[in-house]
Amino acid sequence: MRAKLTKTKQNGFVVVLVLSMVGLLAVLLLGFNYKSRACLLAVGDFQKSQQALNCARAGLNVAIAAVRSNEDILTNPSSPQSGDAGLNLLSGETSLPVGEGNCSITITEENGKLNVNLLTDKDGKPNRTKIDQLLRLIDLLNRQESGLSHIGYGLVPAIIDWTDSNDEVVCLPFVKSENLGAESDYYAGLEPPYRCKNKPLDTTGELLLLKGVTPEVFERIRDYVTVKGDGKVNINSAPKLVIESLSQELNPALAQIIIDRRKIKPFDSIMELRDVPGMSDSLYYSIKDMVTVSPTDQYYLVTSHGNFDHTSCAILATLRKNMQTKNVDVVLYKEL
Repeated sequence: MRAKLTKTKQNGFVVVLVLSMVGLLAVLLLGFNYKSRACLLAVGDFQKSQQALNCARAGLNVAIAAVRSNEDILTNPSSPQSGDAGLNLLSGETSLPVGEGNCSITITEENGKLNVNLLTDKDGKPNRTKIDQLLRLIDLLNRQESGLSHIGYGLVPAIIDWTDSNDEVVCLPFVKSENLGAESDYYAGLEPPYRCKNKPLDTTGELLLLKGVTPEVFERIRDYVTVKGDGKVNINSAPKLVIESLSQELNPALAQIIIDRRKIKPFDSIMELRDVPGMSDSLYYSIKDMVTVSPTDQYYLVTSHGNFDHTSCAILATLRKNMQTKNVDVVLYKEL
């Protein structure tokens, strides 16, 4: 009897052991199957993202080609040559098919904006002309529709501290309020902490890192400032508020007259501004050194969105075109 019981126990143990091994193998197979499916899905997603990125790159190449060969269309959308809407990329977002996907391209001309990297001169001293222009631009933006986020004067010293090479907090004595900037001591107390760059901005998007710049404030000012160019505003492409910010004397009506005039025919020389109705001699001489009609290097900000099978990818690039050689260089490239 004991032998039978022992044998029965052994057989039962073997059955339990076999069942346990089968269960373990089943778990391993399920895990392997799950991992394999996850890998296959990841590969599929990667392929889609690469296709979307290729669509975005195609859009960037289209923008480069347009900037290289169609500067008249880009700078003067009212030109008779601009009948082809596919080439008039400055008129807004342009969508193009790319194989089984598509891309949407937006190009903005940067030379018509205020360069916030030039609020100080080469010696690090405040550039009062540029600072006053930015302060006026802030005033103009704050006078727009009520209910929008207020832009404080503190943006100006904050930009100076972020872009200069020292760690001394800037104080602008000619600004009555919000006249202090911020250095690394301030940014180290944020969550997450980071250091003050103490170098020029690479993109306007970096403004979001600065003291007092909320996403709402950034959205309000982003279309009027740049980080490229020699600091002179291209009067043939500047937005109305940037034109107004050139001088306290330059009112909205005169800024609109300038815009209406350039739509008919772009300004060929700064001297032509003297013929604009309402332009006084004192106003002309106060702004003539701040503006240009033919920058040596033309800068364009390109955003190219690629789409493929419900997957998107974006490229942000800055192009520099030498107006003499017609060469186009990509001076900034970021995949988003």
